[in-house]
Amino acid sequence: MAGHDLQNALKAGLFRLKVVGLAVGLSLVSGIATSQAVYSDTPLRVMAANTTSGNRQSYDPGEGTRIFQGLQPDIVLIQEFNFGDNSEGAIAAWVESTFGPEFTYYREDDAQIPNGVVSRYPIIAAGEWNDSQVGNRDFAWAQIDIPGERDLWAVSVHFLTRSASVRASQANAVRRLVEDNIPEGDYLTIGGDFNTRNSGESALRALDGLVETDGPYPTDQDGVIGTNASRRRPYDWVFVDDDLEPLEVPVEIGANSFPNGLVFDSRVYSPLADVAPVMRGDSGATNMQHMAVIRDFVILDDGEEVAREEIFPIDEPTVETPTERTLLGQAEILESCQVVDGFADADAFDQYMVVVPEGASQLEIVLEGLAAEESDLDLYVRRGGVPSLTEYDFRPWLNDSNERVVVNASFVPSLSAGPWFIGIDGYIPGEYRLSAAIDKCGD
Repeated sequence: MAGHDLQNALKAGLFRLKVVGLAVGLSLVSGIATSQAVYSDTPLRVMAANTTSGNRQSYDPGEGTRIFQGLQPDIVLIQEFNFGDNSEGAIAAWVESTFGPEFTYYREDDAQIPNGVVSRYPIIAAGEWNDSQVGNRDFAWAQIDIPGERDLWAVSVHFLTRSASVRASQANAVRRLVEDNIPEGDYLTIGGDFNTRNSGESALRALDGLVETDGPYPTDQDGVIGTNASRRRPYDWVFVDDDLEPLEVPVEIGANSFPNGLVFDSRVYSPLADVAPVMRGDSGATNMQHMAVIRDFVILDDGEEVAREEIFPIDEPTVETPTERTLLGQAEILESCQVVDGFADADAFDQYMVVVPEGASQLEIVLEGLAAEESDLDLYVRRGGVPSLTEYDFRPWLNDSNERVVVNASFVPSLSAGPWFIGIDGYIPGEYRLSAAIDKCGD
């Protein structure tokens, strides 16, 4: 397909082209399922998926399987890659029935909850790198022969929930392994279950520059970026390098368009007919781990790269998405040096407003959890408007309920006269004490 024709097709929403002249020979060699196939030009959909359910951290119950079938990914960075008795025969049969006979896969050996890569295109090399922080899985990688002159290297990770510092160590290990083993001239994607509490966590910063970790990020139809079971934390990511990033295009499913990728929640997505055979309750199944994340790209067979601006000109209408959560009620006015007690639950922000007068040099806001060992409260601050989980100027997002924000001339945005709004989110609900001090309180 000529570049001009492809651009017209992309603008018309024809993002997923059928495979033409497919010939497949499937075999299993040392944990890698290999095949030979002939493909037409096609966009590339990359998916991160820790979507097991049930009591065995496996895909046996079927909800995660239906999500794969409905979203039709080309490359899957898969976690907890368990099915049946986990024999090569059982895994190969599941891959074929779930994705199609043309798909190949790699699954790491001797792991309780293995990582892996599933691919529409031939996997020409694959293996695992040791994760010294955990004993029941490693980092899985695969070199994939996608259309065009460059190969795609896919790295599937599953970081620990233990602490942000441990996740940062795991990310730094992945960075060193990638830099030592993957050619700079090929494409790279790193994705999976990072278990990150927020998009600014040090694990993501450790990967920045190797892959693009800055936003904007995938969301669901309500604009929510959270991917864990409660939808409150962004655990799962698909990141790509700066060669692949410019080739991203919106995820198009039915009449829906997601400019920065999709966080898929079957309880939110509509209409479900777009993603058959997914059922409404699949993403909320018993012990469903997380939500799937997908991003779409365009790679041409002849190696020609099409920049995002060429496919979607800057005058293309933008798609607006709502904020992550509608804030309830009205903000309570908080005087300087006043102390208030409250209870933050999981359903809405507690809102406050403090008015900074002309000439003030500093605003200090202090949140204290009154049962800090039992709760996890988060402090959000925004100038001129109420904050939300996605709209704020300051957010410490620590691992406990004791948080503090100081605003003065050294910060961006700097302190200015007018209303400053405070939001308290009960990630794990609990009681709190809040105070705001403009300049200095008396003794």
